[in-house]
Amino acid sequence: MISAEELLKIIERIQNNTASEEELRIYNAWCNLQQQPDKQMPSEAFTQKQGALFRKINKLINRKRNVTRLWAGIAAAIILIAVLPATIKLLKSPASDHSQMAAAPERDIAPGINSATLILSNGRRITLAAGMQGKLAEESGTEIIRTSDSTVLYKNFMSMPANSNGAIAYNTLTTARAQQYQLVLPDGSKIWLNAATSVRFPVSFSGLKERRVELDGEAYFEVAKDASKPFIVHSRQQDIKVLGTHFNVNSYADESEARTTLLEGSVNINGKLTLRPGEQAKLDREGKIEIAKVKTTASIAWQKGYFEFNDENVYEIMRKISRWYDVEVIYEGTIPLDKMEGTVSRFQQVSKVLSIMQATGLLKFRIEEKRIYVSRG
Repeated sequence: MISAEELLKIIERIQNNTASEEELRIYNAWCNLQQQPDKQMPSEAFTQKQGALFRKINKLINRKRNVTRLWAGIAAAIILIAVLPATIKLLKSPASDHSQMAAAPERDIAPGINSATLILSNGRRITLAAGMQGKLAEESGTEIIRTSDSTVLYKNFMSMPANSNGAIAYNTLTTARAQQYQLVLPDGSKIWLNAATSVRFPVSFSGLKERRVELDGEAYFEVAKDASKPFIVHSRQQDIKVLGTHFNVNSYADESEARTTLLEGSVNINGKLTLRPGEQAKLDREGKIEIAKVKTTASIAWQKGYFEFNDENVYEIMRKISRWYDVEVIYEGTIPLDKMEGTVSRFQQVSKVLSIMQATGLLKFRIEEKRIYVSRG
């Protein structure tokens, strides 16, 4: 149990924007604990310091009414803490009161699902819908097997990289908006596809000098090691070459940059730059590449089942929401560009995700059919 003295020190650090993630979690947990009916009222010193913190937050984001209500009702869906000027941090609390953004059940929008479309080398299309498992097809000495509702596996049973006319057989796995899927290649490499993504790949790597795949969209890769046969991902003006490693590539056409984030091993980009774990390469539309240290969890949050917003404005956040919920986003009037941070589950109705953002007081959301209207709060 944290002492009153330690708690006061944490509040001071929150005021000074120097609190750690752990200290923010401790304070959040303490506040929720105080909602229990048998708890005594906080001390006068605590109340004074908490009031000063409220005033500082209100001044930073200029939304006194909404922020005060969030802090006064600690059991709300989130706790709002300002950690940097013009940056708002969203911490999810155990309770779930999203009354600030209520949507009628018939108007709410469900999250994406595990589904995809597989296009064989002969043009045949197979919809990977729920419930179908087992062998789907056979091409170039490779069995194509659906092992679960979320995974398709390629398994070689003979060395035969080409199809009947001598050309290398390629398949394409595609997810639409509001879909995600996992692919296991014949060498054991695994690829997770985010929404609105396609991966083109050889049915078999037998007899090939390299393992080359083409990506449009976003995917997370866990590449099986094979020093004799490098793995290359071609995506938006870049070739990412690896031998065996874990990394994420975000190369959506509607994003200003293609981002490659390395978690394990090493990758080389366009034969010029080498990434180390914890680094991200940003490739702009003019071909310029920059490397920076990043929080890797934010890049692969989608693969783990949640959104992690990391100093992102509403336009950046809503592009992710638009793809995952398959909605059109319409902006009304002048929209605040304040940055936001936070972690939210991807597997809940869109109204609950929007309510967390709306609770900042910066924004308002309205759902109409498959459209989300965004306006200033």
